[in-house]
Amino acid sequence: MFVGIVAVAGAATLLGIMPSLQKQVLMDGLPMNSLMFYTNLIITLVSLGMALGKKRSLKASPIQAVQAVLMGSVGMLLTALLLNTSYLYLPVGMAIMLNFLYPTVVCVVMGTAFHQGFTKLQLGAIAASILGMVFLAGKGGDVQLAGILAALASAFTYGAYLIANEKGPANALPIETKLFYVSLPGTVLFGVLAPVTGTLAAPAGSGVGWLYVLGSGLFTVGGYFLMMYGIGKMGASTAAFVSMLEPIVSVVFGTLWFHDPVTIGVAVGGVLVLTSILLIAVDGSRKARQNTSAP
Repeated sequence: MFVGIVAVAGAATLLGIMPSLQKQVLMDGLPMNSLMFYTNLIITLVSLGMALGKKRSLKASPIQAVQAVLMGSVGMLLTALLLNTSYLYLPVGMAIMLNFLYPTVVCVVMGTAFHQGFTKLQLGAIAASILGMVFLAGKGGDVQLAGILAALASAFTYGAYLIANEKGPANALPIETKLFYVSLPGTVLFGVLAPVTGTLAAPAGSGVGWLYVLGSGLFTVGGYFLMMYGIGKMGASTAAFVSMLEPIVSVVFGTLWFHDPVTIGVAVGGVLVLTSILLIAVDGSRKARQNTSAP
């Protein structure tokens, strides 16, 4: 349990820093399609290199390959598309925080569809996470229904991705192999889309720009690898709540990098998110002790 929490917390840290790197290169003029192609290509190459280095087989049954590709298409591509759409109608911070309702989605689905039920601590964590997201999102900027629906839909697509990381035949694959297949849809799609639309370009700032792009890819693949590992150790429900450290890291790192303002709402929301993580971690620890002591 502890190893799983550390792995997911590490993933949340890497994935929390990554958006600032991506925002910087986008602000410097790199087209979104180019950034997505480079990021997915790095994930594919790194996961392939890790699989070969560890002598992991890339062989997958048809059903395993299909599930992994669907995970990449829904969890990575569709989630990114929905979030990018929501940015057209909502402040970016609000869109991201609405997306982070996905831990609640995961917990509810696991508790109902998979008949895992809910403990009092889980219900408290759900309530704290929702209230925390409300405070973190705030009311800044123009709010339109289309943006809210797109951001909320992204919570469901990413929640489905996390659940698929626990359920289904693809999870019998080595992590490196699964991540290779999961990243392929993005690499292929943006590898075709960027040149066809004339949006394939090099980042500005010569070496510095490429360092940001490389960091974006490595932080992403490191985050996904640790997330998959952590889910395997403690399950999707617990991992989803621990991963809510990500928006806290994003707020802190964004404040240091871009001098974004920290409001009272952000502070209160952060405390509530940390409270939800604590509740779910205590609940998971109790369940682990009960399973250990059971005859």
